[in-house]
Amino acid sequence: MSMIDRSFRKKIAGLPREPGVYSMKDSSSNVIYVGKAKDLKSRVSSYFIDSKDHSPKTRKLVKSICDFEIIIVNNEVEALLLERTLIKHHQPHFNILLRDDKEYPYVRIHFGDEWPRLDIVRRRTDDGAEYFGPFSASGSLRQGLDAVNKVFPLIRCTPWEFKHAKRVCTYFHMKMCLGPCVNPIEKQTYHSMLRDAIDLISGKNIEVMEKISKKMQNASNLQQFELAAQFRDQLKAIGQLKEKQAMMLDPTIDADVIGWKYVKNKVYASVLMIRYGKVMGHQNYILNNEGIEFDEGIAPESLSVTQNEDLTQFLLQYYDNRDVPSLIAINQVISDPTYLSQAIAGDHDRAITICSVDTLAKDPWYALRDIVNRNIDYQLAEHERSVERSHSALEAVRITLGLTSLPNRIECIDISNLQGTAIVASNVCFVNGKPEKSLYRIYNIETVTEGPDDFKSIYEVVRRRIIRGIKDIDLPDLLIIDGGKGQLDSALSALAEFPETSLNIVSLAKSRFVSNKAKDPVKKMGHNQMIHSFERVFKPNEPLAIPLPVGSPAYRLFTSIRDEAHRFAITKHRAKRSKISQASPLDSIPGIGPKIRAKLLVEFQSLENIAKASIDQLLKIKGINESSAEKLLAVLKSRL
Repeated sequence: MSMIDRSFRKKIAGLPREPGVYSMKDSSSNVIYVGKAKDLKSRVSSYFIDSKDHSPKTRKLVKSICDFEIIIVNNEVEALLLERTLIKHHQPHFNILLRDDKEYPYVRIHFGDEWPRLDIVRRRTDDGAEYFGPFSASGSLRQGLDAVNKVFPLIRCTPWEFKHAKRVCTYFHMKMCLGPCVNPIEKQTYHSMLRDAIDLISGKNIEVMEKISKKMQNASNLQQFELAAQFRDQLKAIGQLKEKQAMMLDPTIDADVIGWKYVKNKVYASVLMIRYGKVMGHQNYILNNEGIEFDEGIAPESLSVTQNEDLTQFLLQYYDNRDVPSLIAINQVISDPTYLSQAIAGDHDRAITICSVDTLAKDPWYALRDIVNRNIDYQLAEHERSVERSHSALEAVRITLGLTSLPNRIECIDISNLQGTAIVASNVCFVNGKPEKSLYRIYNIETVTEGPDDFKSIYEVVRRRIIRGIKDIDLPDLLIIDGGKGQLDSALSALAEFPETSLNIVSLAKSRFVSNKAKDPVKKMGHNQMIHSFERVFKPNEPLAIPLPVGSPAYRLFTSIRDEAHRFAITKHRAKRSKISQASPLDSIPGIGPKIRAKLLVEFQSLENIAKASIDQLLKIKGINESSAEKLLAVLKSRL
């Protein structure tokens, strides 16, 4: 056994043979892997037994482990749920991480409103309303709502427009609204129509058509022919909508079909969502899998224990706070699906089945499996093309600037200010030609206090960035300064303070209008024309800039990085400027904290009234002494 094994021998000997969760830690006590086990002693000890069966990922993980912790739970379902929670909290390096921070849309209806309406929202709140979803994409959901509005004459105007309406709108004349703002409409009828609309959005076309057909027949029997004609038109519209929907399957199918494939150090996943027999959407994911090195996709029977854990972790994270179908079919064989099904089901009132596609009847499941596999293959090919494009762009930058190696990590600094106020600098980072937003930084300028000074601001930011880079050993391969030769000289003067530090720095100047005397005889003779110059890159110790032809790989990469730095700086600058504009004069007075400020405003109602108050009146506020009262009045009288 290795040294690390011997150091854990006593700790492993004391492990219980009970279900639980274990957290592996590195030398800095950072959690680098979280796993679950039905037998903690057996599972944890397996890491420290020399075995040729260990995957490359496990071997790399074990080399980094310096300690571990466990949490004992009652059963495997609790272990799965706790594992998901800890992975979300620690974001361990060796776990499969689903960084999917998108807020998926819901349809919200509050039947407590006098006239409810369909709203698209991004978050569920405990407000008494009913929520349907989440749906896979807002674009397809809006298309679905447009289709629903063509079938059902629902209210579309805002509550304010509805309340102040004096006559019906155009939608009423187009028979796309009942006009309840003016016309007497039974609320029960409208609510019933809303329920049908939700069913239609959810894919229950057949059920909705059966209900409307019955309503049409009843209206006809009661000789309410105009109402029956409305129902007939609704049926016709649903029929047309149904014809446009592709891939209609058995309407009882409510499932997700998941494709899962290892290629080199990546995991490719594709989820096909089927509700009520219709494909409602799909989502693709590319996940980093530290330590895995495979040239081809791994066959189902080849999945190791660790790889099964990867798939389990993905499923737990994917279905956290998401619509869960009754069936989850996967193109891989997964061990112990029963406990996983229970964990994913959570508080749902129905059973959830997880199985391999191969265990289901041949049609239509094999066809659906082929669809997700083809999506993965396309995703893989597209990713490889993207990597190739990024490599080509980085190679173009290397050649353009005469660098000795590829600039895999490029950072760009941009200064943003408005009349010298709220000056901020953005520092964005691109890794392998792609934005790495976790490495973005904002610097508040500290040395520039009297009006804007880009040169001084750049000097400060570059100096601070180099100091941090030396400390953390994370300097970029290339640092771009947004500006011309003057801005570059300021950055280089900061670098000169660190003679032992090597850092490639250039500046990127925007294109500009320049005068060009026309020599083309077709054009008017002798007149000066104003044309756009190229974007230009300035290098140290070179008086002439390097032009970047529009559309070239280097041009596209340089300008995308510069534009991203500008966008990030402007966004943060606006936030800071807004904060400054909303600040109160009370904020800058020593001894006047948030609680005292609140008491002052409650007692005196406004800053003007506080400024008019006497010292004795202010002393009645608990927490204010004579010194702070005098400072308070002095500041307010000077500013108001």
